[in-house]
Amino acid sequence: MRARLAFVSLVLLCLLPAIPVHANSDFGLLDQHGKFHQLGRYGAQAAVVLMSFSSEDPASLQAAADLQVLQQNFAEQGVVVWLLNASEDADNVRARASELPALPILLDGSQTVAKTLDIKVLGEMLILDPGSSSIVFRNVNSTDELAPALTEWLAAKRAGRPVRYEVPADTPAGAPLTYRFREQFADRQISYQKDIAPLLKARCAFCHVENGLAPWAMNRYLMVLGWSPMMRETVITRRMPPGQIDNAVGDWENTHELSDEEMALLIEWIDQRGPRDGEMDPLAEAMPVAADWPLGLPDLIVDVPEQAIPATGNVDFLVKRTALSIPEDKWISAVSYKVGDKSVLHSLLVYAVDKTFDSTDPDALIAAENAEFISVYVPGETDDVFAGNAGFALSANSDLVFKLRYLTSGRETVDRTQIGLYFHDTQPDREIETLALEKSELRIPADVREHTEVVLSQPLAQDMWLTSYSPHAHSRGSTMTLSVIYPDQSEELLINVANFNYNWQLAYRLREPKSIPAGSVFRATTVYDNSAANPFNPDPASAVDQGYRFDSEMFSHFIRLMK
Repeated sequence: MRARLAFVSLVLLCLLPAIPVHANSDFGLLDQHGKFHQLGRYGAQAAVVLMSFSSEDPASLQAAADLQVLQQNFAEQGVVVWLLNASEDADNVRARASELPALPILLDGSQTVAKTLDIKVLGEMLILDPGSSSIVFRNVNSTDELAPALTEWLAAKRAGRPVRYEVPADTPAGAPLTYRFREQFADRQISYQKDIAPLLKARCAFCHVENGLAPWAMNRYLMVLGWSPMMRETVITRRMPPGQIDNAVGDWENTHELSDEEMALLIEWIDQRGPRDGEMDPLAEAMPVAADWPLGLPDLIVDVPEQAIPATGNVDFLVKRTALSIPEDKWISAVSYKVGDKSVLHSLLVYAVDKTFDSTDPDALIAAENAEFISVYVPGETDDVFAGNAGFALSANSDLVFKLRYLTSGRETVDRTQIGLYFHDTQPDREIETLALEKSELRIPADVREHTEVVLSQPLAQDMWLTSYSPHAHSRGSTMTLSVIYPDQSEELLINVANFNYNWQLAYRLREPKSIPAGSVFRATTVYDNSAANPFNPDPASAVDQGYRFDSEMFSHFIRLMK
């Protein structure tokens, strides 16, 4: 072993030729249990060890067993160990999770992470520096070499001497990793006109518009080409498209994630430096002018209190109340949004409160005991149509309350947004009821990476239909899940928002309503990251309480049911 180590060259980082991978190798993936891992969020750890792995490869299986021992030996030094599966169907890996090594197995179905890390064979072992998202060591199927290299790296890092190893290996030992998408794309040229532009139109361009909230307009080839490095980084870390969830759980709409083939196609095109075929540019074609009210003229148009937004700086969450005047109780069938300034309105939550509730306290105005959640707006969506022949009962004795979030756009502006309410002519067959699971007493300790809070509902008094779910938290929220405990005490996970991002307070809709029997209990879980590893955290050194403000936190799970 020492003879082999003598062959390994230890050199200063600035003197070593670059390993042929992307300078920033940050990435994010789900593991076999549906937990999200992003390399860059492990900055508090000293190192991440990653090995390419297949449950069908005996050598990498044995190496994985050795890595479990290494994990135990190095855990106190801040080392975590992951396996990367880029060769098997993710569903099969998840189904066999109990049989496989008890390490996080990251599911790289698109093979874009393996490609980014330039992995060639199964059993390839890498030491990654999460602080810089860079590779500092690689070898194949040998923890005998890995452990001493890791010890040396940790010692150098503690001493402030960044180092990088290189293991000469013309032909790495191990079963070759087959890049199926790369082989598929090798048979043809990826077409900007036929492949990339239609993909971007379907997945991205409806938000990336002129004078929209996105930082740039995806309206021509040159814009896409110029922003392509940033596109690659945000896609591979799963920051974009927004609202992605664990698609192995439930059958939900509004999830926006790219399929494995779409991801591989886009990344391959970017890595080829964005070739263009022909002069036609589908993204430059004039978009149809959207109607003010796509569902038709609303039965009632309500003005959201106008807001003056500064050119720069942070605008805190706002809670505003508007008096409502309707002659009688109504049944809402849909809500539509006519946004005044799309470049600044980030999200809008709509609640109903009783006119007799006399309070100016923002927290009280949106608390579940005082307010009923109706709908939510985020960029890219204009309408919220209730499932089936169902309606939300709006009392004539109601006012509306809006929780608003704005981003600054570099110019002063005034937002004058309106919402449109559509009513049933007669009482509908089913009534919409929003079950809000919230926690008013919330205390999140300082500098804690995973703080978990759970709320259970009361048992359902009657059979219900689940139609949609909207999770809500602020900048420390990292994971939000909803499950149902049936009367026989069996439990089913309904949705896993594994990589929750407070920038996108979405409503997820089931493709088909799900029957939930009487006596069932909902379990809502929020995991908070109040550590420096959370890039959205304004102050990891402080404990956080419940509140509507940006520097506070919320535990809110809005469950839309039909009865």
